[in-house]
Amino acid sequence: MVIQIGIDENIRRQMSQNLGLILADTYILYTKTQNFHWNVIDPRFHSLHVFWEKQYEELAEGIDDIAERIRILGERSPGSLKQFLDMTSLNESDGDLSGDEMLEVLLNDHETLCRFIRERIALASKLGDEGTADLLIQRLRFHEKTAWMLRSHLLTVTN
Repeated sequence: MVIQIGIDENIRRQMSQNLGLILADTYILYTKTQNFHWNVIDPRFHSLHVFWEKQYEELAEGIDDIAERIRILGERSPGSLKQFLDMTSLNESDGDLSGDEMLEVLLNDHETLCRFIRERIALASKLGDEGTADLLIQRLRFHEKTAWMLRSHLLTVTN
């Protein structure tokens, strides 16, 4: 069936490929966040455990939104762990880290996604794909806010 949503097929394909990369990174970050949620050993266990649970729940919603946008654009969404591992720009991590190391790893990943998503927002806008740009702006806000919260856990208060 022909898709007639006002976006050229080549643009839909290009944006879907970019969204697939963001989906892979988001899925890896989701898994990593859940891993840290389960395996953190730290005096701040309870607060980090709850903090990361909220994050991976929000990441799960984002995963669904990104995959659905790929389908809206008429492409098949990547959906296997192998595909995500082959496509991701993030590194996997085991849970054998200190609480601060976990915070730093997650901070780096969220900031990496911020930079990548920001570039894709500009591309989507340039190509006239406002729906994708809007979705990516929402995802950018989440990653920026999460990075700020993670960074706040790592700052030392000095007078």
